[in-house]
This record gives sequence, C-alpha cells and structure tokens, in this order.
Amino acid sequence: MGGRRLPALLVIALILVAGGAIDRWVRPSPDAVPDDPGSEIAISGPTAAPASARSSAWYCTGATGTPDGMADGTVVIANAGDRALRADVIVIPVSGDHGQRSVDVAANGRATLRLADVVQADHLSAVVELDGGEAVVELSTAGPLGASIAPCASSASPTWYFAEGVTTRDATEMLLVLNPFPEDAVVDLAFTTEEGQVTPQALTGLAVQGRGMAAINVGEFVQRREAVATRITARTGRLVVTRQQSFDGTVGRKGMSVALGVPAPGPVWYFADGLAADGLAERFQVYNPLQSEAQVELAIALDDGEAEPLRITVPRESRVTVVANEESRIPKGVGHAVTLRSTNGVDVVVERSVDSTGAGGRAGVGSSPGARALARGWVFAAGQADGSFEEFLAVANPGPTPTEVSVIVLAGGSRRDIPALRSLQVPAGGRVLVRMVEHVPAPALSLLVTGTLPVVAERIVLAQGALGLTVTPGIALRA
Repeated sequence: MGGRRLPALLVIALILVAGGAIDRWVRPSPDAVPDDPGSEIAISGPTAAPASARSSAWYCTGATGTPDGMADGTVVIANAGDRALRADVIVIPVSGDHGQRSVDVAANGRATLRLADVVQADHLSAVVELDGGEAVVELSTAGPLGASIAPCASSASPTWYFAEGVTTRDATEMLLVLNPFPEDAVVDLAFTTEEGQVTPQALTGLAVQGRGMAAINVGEFVQRREAVATRITARTGRLVVTRQQSFDGTVGRKGMSVALGVPAPGPVWYFADGLAADGLAERFQVYNPLQSEAQVELAIALDDGEAEPLRITVPRESRVTVVANEESRIPKGVGHAVTLRSTNGVDVVVERSVDSTGAGGRAGVGSSPGARALARGWVFAAGQADGSFEEFLAVANPGPTPTEVSVIVLAGGSRRDIPALRSLQVPAGGRVLVRMVEHVPAPALSLLVTGTLPVVAERIVLAQGALGLTVTPGIALRA
C-alpha cells in the first residue's frame, strides 16, 4: 500500500509547488509578514520588511499610462540593506494584458521603472516583489497639472479611508482600486459630504477582478461637493486604494496630487512640516467614520514661540476641517509640526492638504495622511534637489526627551554620510528643517533617516518654476 501511495503523493506535491509558483508574485513568503503583528509601526502604514525577510511585496496604484495622462507614473525602489536585491514588477492595466519587467536594485542603492514603458493604458497599477527586505517603494507621478510622490502599500487591506476629496466643477477625484490577488473582490463605497452621507447604488457590491484594477471617477456619483471623505469596505478580498485629486485652476487651486489611503482610523497622527502664509493654505481634514463622537486635540509645535492646543469635536460619520491660516494661534510664516490625538478613545482619519499659487516657492496642491507612529528609521525612495526641484527634510520629535538624527544618502551601492547632517539635534517637542540642496545637490535622491529615539520624518519636494508640491511622511523601517 505504501508503494501505491508514493506516486499519488508526489503528484499532489508537484501540484502544490506549481500552484505556489503561479501565485508567488501576489503572496509574499511568511518572512515578509511582520513577525511582531502587535507592533504599532507594523500596523500603522507602509513599512519595510526586516533584513531577515526572504521576500517582500509592494503594491502601487494611481498612475496613468498614456501620452496625455494626468499622472505618468514611475516606481522608485530604494534598498536600505547591504545585499543587492532583484525586483519583479508586474504592471496591471485597468483593461488589457499585464506586463512584467525585472530590475536589479544595488545594496544601499535605488532603481526606477516607468510603468508606461511596460504597458500603456488609461490607468496603471504595479505589484513589486523583491527577494529580500529593507527596501521601500514609492510612486512618482507627473503630468500637465504637476508632479506628486506617494508611498506604495506594503500590504493590502479589506478597508480603506480618505479624509480629503473634492468634486467641484474645477476638480476631479479619481479612486484607483487594485486587487493583486487571484480571487475577485466585492466592495462597497460610501461617502461623507457637507450635505450628509452618499451611498451610490452603482458602487455597492462593486466587483474588482482578481489581479485587476478599477478606476472610479467620484464626481460621477457625488457631484459638486467641497468635502468628500471616503470609506471603502470589501465584502470579500483585500485591496489597495489610492486617490488622484486634481484642480484645473479655473476657480483658484491648480495642481495634482496622488495619495495612498489609510487602512484604518487611528488614535494619533503626526505631521512634521507645516506652514501657513499669504498665498499658501494649509488644512487639516479630520474624518470620523465611526458611530461615536470624537474629541480631538491638535498640539502645535512652533519653530518660534508657543501655541495653545486646539480642541475640536467631530460628530459621528462626519468630517471637520481645520484651516491653519484662520487660527490666530498659528502665526503666518512660522514653520510648525502638528500632532493630532483623539482624547476620548474614538479613532479618526487625518489628512493635511496644502495649496499654493507660488508663495514660498511652492506652487500646486498636495495632500497626504500623516504618520501614525514614530520610528527610529525612515526611508524616502524618490526625491530630487537640483535646479528643477527643491527638497526639504523635516524631522519632528514629539517626545519629552531631546534626540539626535542622522541623514544618509543611498547611492551607488553605498551609504553616503553627510557630515553636517550626522548628528542633528532635535529638541523635545520640536523639529528641524533641512534644505537638501545645501548639502546634497542631486537629480536623484534616496534618503535614510535614523534617530537615537523614535521620531517622524517628512519630505517636501517643490517643483521650481512649475506646478508640483509633495509633502508626505517617509516609510518606516523596522529593527
């Protein structure tokens, strides 16, 4: 009997191995899953897999892939580890066949791939699978309304939230939904606006094909709204969702931004950079998707002086906007960091949006969720500090103890130390702001920021003489 069983067992084993190979690019090895799932960092946003991981996967969506597209997209991979990696990039169009390309990423280096060079379609997503950890991936986009950078997701989720969104006659809001897994997903979309809740029938029970994506023009279902917060819930499956928001300039704002959603509300949100000035508007969108009222405190750390915290109430299933320019306790022209914290245990979703017509060298629009946790290591894959782009690095220390941070450039297979940025002092409850062109003028700039204590790091990239405004946290490294 044992002899007769052996061939059957061998056949079953071969089938399982083949199935694993077919599905490899959407199912990273167990080593890519956080070994400390209770870790605040691991569950709070995009996070690099540890050095011990044998593989890791990143999910990017929000790009266009046609000559006249709004957000021509390039994936930027930064490897903060000491071992060279190979990246297999699968490009998924909104319709049509997938494409695939492999790229090598040097140790302590970076690599890029323009998605439209692999597949051309109105909208594109990408799955990036690496044969190791300590690497991060961002999506850099550019089009007629400006440039933007957004982190890719390190995991999929059954729920996604956006606090910001606009569908007025000068605005277009697109949601790009990626399903990187073989099984179809079924999702429901609901919106909170200034006039109440909207649940379009066409977006209830929406099917997203396995290993496919969907593009949703929110303005076709929620028309002419100044405030549109979004909740996406999967009945089956897990997804990655990014928002593409643009303004054509006919009313005032002009520019384009791409932002990754957040998989869950949280109790605290950190923003390392902030500025309110004439011609530069800064807004905090606080969205409460839950059934209980939220009490939220905004702690403001000014570069010069002190400011009393601001306290707001966010009703259930509602959004409240705090305009920094309208708050007397936030002086114009003074940089600041902001920490928003729920004080009654009701978690919220927070995004900061900025728009400028050129004040302070900033022109365009940008919007991004804050960081939900502090970390000792942060990586920025994309960046540029030369004649066409200006880049700043903001590091905030919300804790009670002063700390030191060091900034390292990942380039050419080595970590390039910057003597002037080796031991930056960050005061307790304060921040530092670094103009990168003064230290590392470069057309391609991947950065590693390390602190002796947990901090939050944020990058500001500004197009010079053109539209383009990105303010987004880095991607956390786990020890």
